[in-house]
Amino acid sequence: MELVGDTISNGSSSADPPVPAKSTLNIVKQRFKKDEDILYIFESYQLKGPEYVTHLLVLVSSESGGTYAIVSFSCQRTPLSSVNELVIGKVFAIDEQFKLRQDDTSSIAAQQFDLFSGEEGPIKYYYYPSETAKFEEFYATVVNCQALMTAIHLDTVLNFRWLNDYRQIGEVKQELKKRESEYMIYQDTKIYCATWNVNNKQCLNGSHSLRTWLSRSEQPPDIYAIGIQELYVPAKSMLSSTDAAADAQWINNMINSMYPGVEYSILKSYRMMAVFLIVIVRKPLKQQILNVRCNYVTRGIFNALGNKGGVAISLQLNEGNICFVNSHLAAHSGQKAARNQDYQGIVGGMSFEDGRTINDHDHIFWLGDLNYRLKEREPQPGPLDDPQLLLIDDELREEMNNNQCFIGYSEGDIKFQPTYKFEPNTDNYDMRRLPSYCDRILWKGTRIELLEYNSIMEIRQSDHKPVYGVFHVKIKTRDHAKYKRVQEEVLKAVDKRENDNQPQIEVDKTIIDFGRVRFNEPSSSYFNVYNTCPLQVDFSFKEKDIDSICEPYLQIDPREGSLLIDSARSIWLKMHADVRSISGLLRKIRTNDNFDILILHVKNGRDIFITVTGDYQPSCFGLSMETMCRTDRALSDYSQSQIKELMNNNSPHYRVTMPREFFLLIDYLYKQGALQQGAFPSYESRNQLKADFNAVRDWLDTWSQDPFPASVETAAQALLLLLDLPEQALLEPFVENLLNSASKQEAMNYIDLLSPPNRNVFMHLCMFLRVGIESGYYDMHQVAVTFGRILLRSSECSALPNYHSKCCAFMKMFIESDEELMGNGNDSGAGSGTRSTGLHA
Repeated sequence: MELVGDTISNGSSSADPPVPAKSTLNIVKQRFKKDEDILYIFESYQLKGPEYVTHLLVLVSSESGGTYAIVSFSCQRTPLSSVNELVIGKVFAIDEQFKLRQDDTSSIAAQQFDLFSGEEGPIKYYYYPSETAKFEEFYATVVNCQALMTAIHLDTVLNFRWLNDYRQIGEVKQELKKRESEYMIYQDTKIYCATWNVNNKQCLNGSHSLRTWLSRSEQPPDIYAIGIQELYVPAKSMLSSTDAAADAQWINNMINSMYPGVEYSILKSYRMMAVFLIVIVRKPLKQQILNVRCNYVTRGIFNALGNKGGVAISLQLNEGNICFVNSHLAAHSGQKAARNQDYQGIVGGMSFEDGRTINDHDHIFWLGDLNYRLKEREPQPGPLDDPQLLLIDDELREEMNNNQCFIGYSEGDIKFQPTYKFEPNTDNYDMRRLPSYCDRILWKGTRIELLEYNSIMEIRQSDHKPVYGVFHVKIKTRDHAKYKRVQEEVLKAVDKRENDNQPQIEVDKTIIDFGRVRFNEPSSSYFNVYNTCPLQVDFSFKEKDIDSICEPYLQIDPREGSLLIDSARSIWLKMHADVRSISGLLRKIRTNDNFDILILHVKNGRDIFITVTGDYQPSCFGLSMETMCRTDRALSDYSQSQIKELMNNNSPHYRVTMPREFFLLIDYLYKQGALQQGAFPSYESRNQLKADFNAVRDWLDTWSQDPFPASVETAAQALLLLLDLPEQALLEPFVENLLNSASKQEAMNYIDLLSPPNRNVFMHLCMFLRVGIESGYYDMHQVAVTFGRILLRSSECSALPNYHSKCCAFMKMFIESDEELMGNGNDSGAGSGTRSTGLHA
């Protein structure tokens, strides 16, 4: 299993935590937006009927939302190779309703945990036992994020709308789009748009003049969009097109001039030199707004200086996308073509970070000094009392009618006088210019109703009069209760379609129970697979390790195959814990409750997990001498769980000093006298079991009082297997030291360090073999070769030079008689080397 669960540093921790596998992180990152940071990736799984489904739980934070969430992806395998393998399942916002709870009372495992959200829960997940430490780290990271969200929630409403992008994906998103009418409602929203060319005048102290401009609506607006042109910019700020210092006084006066008695908050302000746009919203509405983005397009001299052009702010309110544009187009009479070009340049050049353009919004409000004039005619002195008569000569309306600019836009009825050009601080037109309706507010989109559209004659600081428009807009909004119902229906329908079109097979059982399993006794079982889809299905058992689809004590037939439509076949499993695999089975029992888990892989489909289990009848063969010395009764009286407990017991305390099973074999062989001659097989043929071997197994495992049930040769073979089958050699962990010992006394120093059971078995065995050699029953060299390689077996040492000869030489030190040692001139100096003439227990 690939490591994918680790904290990813985001600059908030003093220590640099480990980083997960780079390939996995990079693949998962492709599922998220630039302003969303992955904090942790944790691998888990879910049980879906007979299947184990791998999940990646991704803890992610949103810069735009300022909140955290866990996104659950299902995947067919890890490590990932492609982002297409990730399928979004559940999304859990880490809010006040979120919970991560570990359930250690589960009957399946202590590795179960639940995730709760405000929308659903609990959703059960599991983690692998080897991932316990990572789960604790994942748990602590999530709890820390939740605590941070709780603290933030005290001062503001949490924004989780960014998660909508992950709740709607692929086919599900398309189906939900088709059924929008079933769960969408429309929220009434008041939008106040205002525009003013301030003629480079600084903002006056106090807010009275701005209040007459910004507080004209009958009801409090929800959103203000205020555009200023020819904003006064100090010389020191000219090099910065978005320097906030030039805007601060205007912003403060605007905030103080909003509709009285309502709390407003700045959502976004943006400036391109002297063209300035600010969006201000009611505080409760702010948490419903997502994806606020802005940009500008320069026009004017060389299209670069920014004296003309437009700025725009894009935002998402609930499910509606809104764009506000403030522009200052080409000036002077006779320049309508240049104004049209400026408009086209802004529309074609304006795009936002998410790739959206102005026209990619549901509701567009375009305001500013558009500079379109009335057609040239003789100036008329005095007030202009009939706007409708004047508008006959309006360039903007003429160009709109001819589809030269603002195609698809609307404008309200103008019932006010031209807003340009006035003599400053008066209501008198500058008669050197033809008065015109330069300052306009247009809109484009659906469900927009104009409530008010007017200019403010009382404000006289500029040569332009400010203009405002109040709109009633119905914003598309999701009814969450209805949406959840529709979403569940869509998910079920899509899932059914995917399953119907996906290769799949069914199995009649996913748990194969072999019942009582005994050493050296094969047993068989089977299960049936059925093709239930309208396609031919290819299946195979997936490799879990290199060239291994199952444990060595299992065989599967067939390992792969095909199923035609509406066909079935049986898959046979053979269980045989023999001399080659018993150590593997005991190792599995020590750490698991099952014998194996097989992965039945369906090509282009989902894997099915087959659990192989049974009840192993403990036997002395394969158990260590230490484990057998902890028993207080025959092994046939122990259950699998009891022997598992004994195998995992590392206590230095033992009930007996030597296993009864070992002594019974030694005692029987010793009493056979000359019948022992030639009984021990060669090392190479030690595993070729006699036909009566299982009778010896039962005799030993029951501590039988009956006569020995087999031949002397079978007894000798059983003794070799009793020493050879445990996972660790009898003389470990000192095999290498013993092989390199120069004398018997040096070797005895290591023998004395062995556990009492292993030391006693070794010494008793050597005493028995020495007596047999002295009596002429055994060939010393053959016995030394066979027992040396068994007692000193080691995968590491077997590669050493002269390994076999060293094993033989070591055994000879302990089984040769003292006379032979002295006769060979090899005085080992052994303190325990008195000649043995008999075997006593």
